[in-house]
Amino acid sequence: MEAFKQMLTQTDDEYLIGLSNKGTVKRAYKDLDQESPAVTWGETEAEVTLKEAVCTIRMPLGESTCTCPSRSVCRHLITAILYLKSSQADTEVLENTKAEEEILSFPLQKLRRACGNKRYQELLYHLKAGEQPQFQEGTVITVKVPWEAFTVKLLSPLEYSSCSCKSKELCPHKAQAILLYQLHKHAVTLEHLEKLCESKEEWDHKELDRASASIQEEIRLQLMTGLSRLSPEAAEGMERLAVISRGAGLAAFETSLRKTASEYRLYFDRAASFQTEELLEQLLSIYQRAGELKETREPERLRTLAGSFREAYRPMPRLHLIAMGSRSFHSKTGYEGEIYYFMEPDKGMFYQWTDARPVFYEGVRRRPPGRAEQAQAPWGLNCSREQMMDLEFYLDHAKAARDGRLSVSQETKSEVSGARDFRREDIRKAVFWDYEQLLSACFGEQEQKDEGERLALAGALSCREAGFDTVHQRFSMELLDKKGRKLSVAVTYSKEEKLTIQVLERLNERLKKEKDQTLIFFGIPYLEQGRLCLYPVEVFGRERFYETQAELEKYLEEQGGPSLAVPGLNREIIKGMESFLGEIRQALGDLFQCGLNSTQEETLENLSRLAKESGTFGLHGAEEALAFLAETLGKKRHQMEFDPEPVLKAWIHLLSYVKLCREKTSLDRALLEMEKADNGKEKRQ
Repeated sequence: MEAFKQMLTQTDDEYLIGLSNKGTVKRAYKDLDQESPAVTWGETEAEVTLKEAVCTIRMPLGESTCTCPSRSVCRHLITAILYLKSSQADTEVLENTKAEEEILSFPLQKLRRACGNKRYQELLYHLKAGEQPQFQEGTVITVKVPWEAFTVKLLSPLEYSSCSCKSKELCPHKAQAILLYQLHKHAVTLEHLEKLCESKEEWDHKELDRASASIQEEIRLQLMTGLSRLSPEAAEGMERLAVISRGAGLAAFETSLRKTASEYRLYFDRAASFQTEELLEQLLSIYQRAGELKETREPERLRTLAGSFREAYRPMPRLHLIAMGSRSFHSKTGYEGEIYYFMEPDKGMFYQWTDARPVFYEGVRRRPPGRAEQAQAPWGLNCSREQMMDLEFYLDHAKAARDGRLSVSQETKSEVSGARDFRREDIRKAVFWDYEQLLSACFGEQEQKDEGERLALAGALSCREAGFDTVHQRFSMELLDKKGRKLSVAVTYSKEEKLTIQVLERLNERLKKEKDQTLIFFGIPYLEQGRLCLYPVEVFGRERFYETQAELEKYLEEQGGPSLAVPGLNREIIKGMESFLGEIRQALGDLFQCGLNSTQEETLENLSRLAKESGTFGLHGAEEALAFLAETLGKKRHQMEFDPEPVLKAWIHLLSYVKLCREKTSLDRALLEMEKADNGKEKRQ
C-alpha cells in the first residue's frame, strides 16, 4: 500500500493531462468540490465511490477502471485520483524516476524498427547537423522535435505516452522521442546510434529465392526458344514476373520487367523503334541480377539488387532554386507524367521534381491531357505549375534523393524571392560555350554515372538550318560553338514530343529571319553514333543571360577550361572498331532470334569468324567468349542433355564487354569530331 500511496504523491497535473487531456482535468477539479467520496483501500488499489460512478484506482494509473460507459480515462477517474492525492497527509511531489528509468532502458533495436530506415537516417542527419529537440522534464517528459513538427509526452508506463499524431501505438515519432531522450541523458551516444544504423534488416530468403528462380526460369525459356518463335504471351509473362517481384519487395526487378514487357509489345506490333539487341541486353541483365540475388546473403548487396519502391530522400539544407524548364514523359516501365527541372545557382547543381502516374494497371484513372500546367504547384507555392516555372524561390526542410529528385513533403516550406533571373555570374558559369568542355564534363571517364539524368546548359553562337526528317520522323538542328564544333539538337516524333518539335520549328523559322542567332539551350546531353547530342527541355535567347552581344563576347574571351583531347586517336581505326562491335552485337541478336534450342549453322559460323577477328582488334575478352559460344553450341546438337548456364554466362559477359567498348569508341569518335572542327577552323584562318 505504501508504494501505491507514494505513486499517488508523485502524480501531478501534467501527468494527469498526459493520461487524459487538459479539459478533463479542469472538469475533474470542479467536480471534486461537489463530491464526498467514500474510499476503500487495498494493497495495490483503492475503490472510490462517487455520486455517479465507482472508480477502482490501480497502479499504474492507466489501468484504473470506472463503472461509467467511457472506455478512456474519464473525468470520474481523474476526480478519484485527485481526491486520493488530497487525502494523503504528505502531498510533497517527489522526483519521478520511474518514467526516466523505463525510457532509458527501452531496447534500441525496437526503437530503430519503429522509426523505419528513412526516418532513422533523417534523425541522424539532423543530429549531425547540430539540431536539437526541446525537453521539458517532470512527471511527464515532453519532447518537441522541430524538424518534423511533432510533440511527444512520455509517461510511465510508456504505453500511455501520447503523440501529437494521435497514434496509440509506438509510432515513429514516439520512437524518435525516446531515442532523443536517451541521447540527451547520455544513455547512448551518436556514434552508437550510427553503428546501429549499420545493422541491416532481415530478408525472407525463401521468398527471394522463389522470385529469382521464377524470373530465371521464364527468361531461360525465352532465350532457349528464340524471339522468332515466341508468342505475344511473352509480354504477359514479363508482367506476371513484375507482379511477383513487387510482392517480394524487388522494386528494381519490377521496373526492369515492365520495361521488357513494353519491348515485347513493340516487337509484336512491328514498331520501327524496336531493337532486338536492346531487348536482349535487358533480358540478360535481369537474368544475371536474379542469379546474384539467389546466391548472395550479404544484406547491403541484397538491398542494392532489390532496389526501393520509394526512394530514400535525405533532408537538405535550405535550397535556393531557379526554375529551368519542364517536359512530359511516357516511360517503357509503365509511367507517364511531367518532370520539372530546377537549378541551385550557388553550387551549379540541378534538381528535379517528377509527377508520375502509373498506366500499366487497367482501370487507372488518368488525368485529362493539357491540365498539368494549371495544376497546383508543390511545396505550398501559391501558384500554378506554369507560373512556378518563372520563379526563383527557397525551400526549407526540403528532401532530395541522391540523383537530385525532390520530394513533396508537408514539412517542406517555400519562400518566393521573385521572378527568375539568369543574369548572374554563378548561372553564367554553368553555361557551356565550348562543346569539348561539355563533352568532358558529361562523358569524361571520371564523370561516368548510371543514376539520374545528365543535365546541362549549352550556348550556341549560331545555328544551322534545321529540318524534319520524314523517313526517320525526327527533327534535328545543329548548334555551333565559337570554334565551329557541333552539337546536335534532336527530337524523335511522338505524341508527347509533338509540341516540342513545333516550338523548335517555329524557332528555326525565326532564326532564318534574324542575324543574331545566339541561344542557350537547357537539356539532356547524350552520345549517338559518335555525335554529341542534346535533348532540348528549354531554350532561351541571349538577352535572358547577357544584356548585349558585346557583353557576351567579352565574357567568352575571358572564359577557359580543361580539354578532353586525347592524343593518338585514329579516325579509321575508331570507325573500324565501331563497325566491328556493331557486327558482334548484331550476331548476338541473331542468336536470340533463333534461340539456343535451334541455333543455325550460319549463326555458328559467324560467331567463329568474329572470334578470330576479335584478336586483330585487341578484343581478347570478346575473342574468348565468342569462341566458347560457337564451340559449345556446335557440340549441343550431338548431346542428349544440355546445360545452358555456361552459355548464358558467356552471353552476359560478352554483351557487357561490347557495351563498354561501344561507349568508349563513341566518346573517342566525338572527340575526333571536335578535333576536326578545330583543325578546319585553323586552316580557314
